[in-house]
Amino acid sequence: MATNKEITKKTKQFQISDISYPAAFHTAAGMYFEDIEGNRVMDFSSGYGVSNIGWQHPQMLKAMEKQLNKSNYCPPWMPSEESANLGERLANLVSVPNALCMRATGGADANEILLKSTYGNNKGDVLSFEMSYHGGTHATIGLGEPVKFNLPHVAPSYYSYKIQPPHCFKCPWGQNPNACQFQCASAIDSALQNNPNIKTFFAEPVIGSGGVIVPPKGYYSRVEEICSQRGVTLIFDEVLTGMGRTGSWFAHQKFDVAVDGVSLAKGLSSGYAALGAAIMDASKMGNDKSADDVSSSFAWTPFSCAISLETIRIIESENLVANAEIQGNYLGREIRAILNKYAEQQLGEVRQCGLMIGVDWNENPGLSMRFLLKMLKRGLMWCASWDYNTMIALPPLIISKSDCDHALNIIEDTAKEMFPKR
Repeated sequence: MATNKEITKKTKQFQISDISYPAAFHTAAGMYFEDIEGNRVMDFSSGYGVSNIGWQHPQMLKAMEKQLNKSNYCPPWMPSEESANLGERLANLVSVPNALCMRATGGADANEILLKSTYGNNKGDVLSFEMSYHGGTHATIGLGEPVKFNLPHVAPSYYSYKIQPPHCFKCPWGQNPNACQFQCASAIDSALQNNPNIKTFFAEPVIGSGGVIVPPKGYYSRVEEICSQRGVTLIFDEVLTGMGRTGSWFAHQKFDVAVDGVSLAKGLSSGYAALGAAIMDASKMGNDKSADDVSSSFAWTPFSCAISLETIRIIESENLVANAEIQGNYLGREIRAILNKYAEQQLGEVRQCGLMIGVDWNENPGLSMRFLLKMLKRGLMWCASWDYNTMIALPPLIISKSDCDHALNIIEDTAKEMFPKR
């Protein structure tokens, strides 16, 4: 069998790749994966928030085999039972009025479709958050932070207008989150007033790879009010936050926000098939319903739709949305307690929303990579933000209390090594 070194070398030789962990993924089950040399790692990354139902879920494997024996693919100009059922299911799951589903193969694709849809209706400019990420296509790179995140350059016309996110730990307005007047939301109002041609606000409800930036309570209620008053379409990129990750089916439901559209991917299929969805209020699409390119060869095949339907069934039957809230709250509280115990002066903030957890340090962002690598040597993998300043945990939603405790023991052992008491 090949080695980690050999597979890494071959990958670099023949592919454009970003290998931050030079070990070849080989097999996985539940909360754990193994590299090609048999090293076992507890996964707190979920492939950056993808494998919500865990790796190699036995019920999913049975559903995949059953569907393959029926049909894998169909011509994109024909409906299938699976795609019809998925469209109905998603339209009823999201809280988008007059919901119409548009087929996509992934998150960036879904966001592109929403951009086409909103532009077809209002022909205006787009506002998005600094520190956000919406995909790697030409237009979605412009929605995010190509310079700060060292992404490919795109044409200036693809850059959206930017607004600072509600980052209470590093508040740009120097406010105390317990007593502020939502200057972060007022800044959106000012931006829309100063540029009346902005017709769409495209937001990650919880900014993911920018550092798990969780908005303060009440923030999005104010944002919704502003967008409504200004006649601005409000779109949530729920590629990462959707499908139970935040402890609700979708972040717009957790924050009780009326949105005009959402994008889904990642946990929509839990990585068992390539799939995305753009869901839009039909009344906000005007007369142009052609935003969904029906010639997309691989979007919403019978196989990928069956996978998504089974993902939804597993999430419901195993009560994984509630589990994300319960275990997320437990992890957030205990991680905060451990790091406060061993590194009170160095710890900046622990942010948590369901099973999205971010850890920042005070004035020493290099601590993140050191801590992450030491945890990895002990068999626990986390993620990092684009700038590597924030440690990010996105464990599968199947995580149990005993899984949490095992991970917490590794975190505590790492903290003891990093910050020995004198």
